[in-house]
Amino acid sequence: MNEFFIPSNFEDSGKLMGLFGIRNVIEAGILSLPFIFLVFKLVPLDLTWKIIISAVFVIPVGGFALMGINDDSLSVFARSWWHWLKNRKIIEYRGEVK
Repeated sequence: MNEFFIPSNFEDSGKLMGLFGIRNVIEAGILSLPFIFLVFKLVPLDLTWKIIISAVFVIPVGGFALMGINDDSLSVFARSWWHWLKNRKIIEYRGEVK
């Protein structure tokens, strides 16, 4: 009988800090940076308030992008959803044929 030892970090490859996929991290940065830029350029408040306002908007957007949807990154999910939307068909049930 063969015994195989699976290391504790076998799923950590291709992930940042063992948790987030690299694609998810890049998407989170791409989605979060415009929010930070807009808050710091357009909000006429002190630096403390700018940091608080940017945290209120950036943390949920970045966290959502880091988690993804159904273990997929947002771009993969959007592409799958678009493919499904484009190729869906309407099925009608007309009863049994006799």
